[in-house]
Amino acid sequence: MRESDWRPQPAFHHAVTDTGQLDSINAGGGLAVSFAPPGKSVHLSFEGSQSKTLSVWRTESRSGFMTKPKMEAELVTIRFVDRGAMVQFDRKGRDRIAGPSQAILTSFDAMRIGQATPGFCAISATVGRDAVMAACRAMFGPDSATVPVFESVVDVQTPGLLSVRATIESLQKRLVAANDDFDMITPLLQEVLLYQLVGNWPLLGRPSSERTPDPTGRAVRRAIDFIEGNLQRAVTLRDIAQAAGLSVRGLQSALKRRIGCSPIQYLIARRLDHADLLVDDGDTISASARRWGFVHMSDFSARYRARFGCLPRETRR
Repeated sequence: MRESDWRPQPAFHHAVTDTGQLDSINAGGGLAVSFAPPGKSVHLSFEGSQSKTLSVWRTESRSGFMTKPKMEAELVTIRFVDRGAMVQFDRKGRDRIAGPSQAILTSFDAMRIGQATPGFCAISATVGRDAVMAACRAMFGPDSATVPVFESVVDVQTPGLLSVRATIESLQKRLVAANDDFDMITPLLQEVLLYQLVGNWPLLGRPSSERTPDPTGRAVRRAIDFIEGNLQRAVTLRDIAQAAGLSVRGLQSALKRRIGCSPIQYLIARRLDHADLLVDDGDTISASARRWGFVHMSDFSARYRARFGCLPRETRR
C-alpha cells in the first residue's frame, strides 16, 4: 500500500469545488477511498481525524459524489445520514440505501462503490473488525466466539442508536480540536463507542454467549477500589471490569443498580473531585485540570459546573 493510499492524520479538512482539487486529494490525501464527481459540478467538504484504531469525519456535498475503496482492510464503517441519501453497492452487486434519519453499517472489504446524492450530509466513523470482536468478548464475556451480525440499514430512533451518534459527534469534535496534551477522556469515548455499537445496533444474529451480570456489592466494591486507585492513569472500561471480575455489560449494570451511575460517570466525577481547585499551590486552572486528564477547557468547565454548580474560576476565587 502506498503512503498516498492511507496514513494516520490527527486532523484533516478538505473543501473541494473543482475536479483539480479532487484529483489532488485522490493522489495525496492519505485517505482510504477515492472520490469522483457524478457530473460536471463538484462540491465536497469533509473534516475529521483518522488513526489506526478509529476514523471519524463529517461530510457535506451539494453536488453529490462517488467513492471507491483504494485498499483492502478489516474495517467497519458506521454512517448516520442527515440529508440526502447514500447508496452502497457490495462486491456481489447488492445495493443498500440509507436516507435522512437512517444509518448504514458496512464492512469495508465488502464495499465496491458508494454514491451520495446531491445535498448529502452525514457523520461517520470507521473502526477495526478486531476491535468490534474484542468489545463483543468484553461486553458479553470471553466465551463469545463470533461477531454479531448487524442489520445493514436502520432507522435512528432508539436511545441506544442516538447515543452511538452522540459519541461519534463528540469524538469528531474532540479529535479535530486535539493537541499534544494527554487526554484521558477521548480514549474512553473510543472504547464506549465500540460497546454502544455492539450493545445497541440492531442484530440479525446474536453473540454465541452472554454472561449474566453479577450484581453483588463485593464486585462493585472491587470496581470502585480499582477506579479510586487509578484516577491519574488512563484506564479502560475493560480494565475496570476485569478488576471487578465482571463482563463490561455486568459492570455497567452492577454500578447503575448499586450507585446509580455508569462506570465512566463515576470515574469522571472522581477526577473532578480531585481537581484541587481550592488548593493554592501556584497551579493555573488549566494545569490542575490537565493533571487529572482534562485537556479541553470548555469541556472541563461544563463538567465542573454540572457537578459543583459553579465555574472553576469561581471556585478558585
